[in-house]
Amino acid sequence: MTGPGAPGAGPAQAPAEPAREALGFGGKWWFWVPWPLLVLLDLWSKAAVFGFLDREYAAVPEPARKHLVFDSVLRLELVSWGNPGTIWGLLQSATVPLMVLRCCAVVGLFWFLRRTNRAARVQQFVLSLILAGALGNLYDNFVRADRTVRDFLYFTGTWPVAWGFPAFNVADSCITVGAIALFLLLWREDRTRPRRAVS
Repeated sequence: MTGPGAPGAGPAQAPAEPAREALGFGGKWWFWVPWPLLVLLDLWSKAAVFGFLDREYAAVPEPARKHLVFDSVLRLELVSWGNPGTIWGLLQSATVPLMVLRCCAVVGLFWFLRRTNRAARVQQFVLSLILAGALGNLYDNFVRADRTVRDFLYFTGTWPVAWGFPAFNVADSCITVGAIALFLLLWREDRTRPRRAVS
C-alpha cells in the first residue's frame, strides 16, 4: 500500500515551481558590452572621414565634398553631409521631434531590456545595436551647431539601372540591422507562442 497516508511514506513532494525568467539588468553582457564599442566606432568613423575631407578638400564647401573610394558597377564615395532628418534622408524638417523620439526610444530600449530573458542573448545583442545607433546619432544632434547627423557613406550603381542610395553612417547601419532583426525575433516568437500553448 502506497500513498500519502501509507505507513513509512515520506512527506508529499510539492510540485516544482516553473523557473522564473531572469529579468532585470544584471548579467546581460550581450547588451552591455557591444553598444559602447559601436558608439565609439560610429563617432570615430565620422570624425575620421569628416576630418579627412576637411583636409583634402578645404576649398570646397562641406556639403559638396566627395572623395571616390572605388568606381565600378558599384560606386562608393565618402561625403560630408549633414542630415537633419532620419535614416535614408527621411523627415528632413523634423529634427527636434526626431531628437525627442530618439530619447524616448532609448528609454524604451532599457524597458525592453529589463523584460528580456537573460538567456535571450541574440535579443540582447539586437537591442544593443539599436541603442548604439540611437546614441551615435543623438550625439550629433546635441553637439553639432546645426543639429544635423553626419552621414559619409554614399553608394551609387549602374545595374540593373542607375541608382543611388541615401548617404548613411555606422549608427544608421546599427539601427537598420537591429530593427530588422528585432522584428524577425518578435515575429518568430509570436508564431511559436500558439504552438507552445497547444502542446
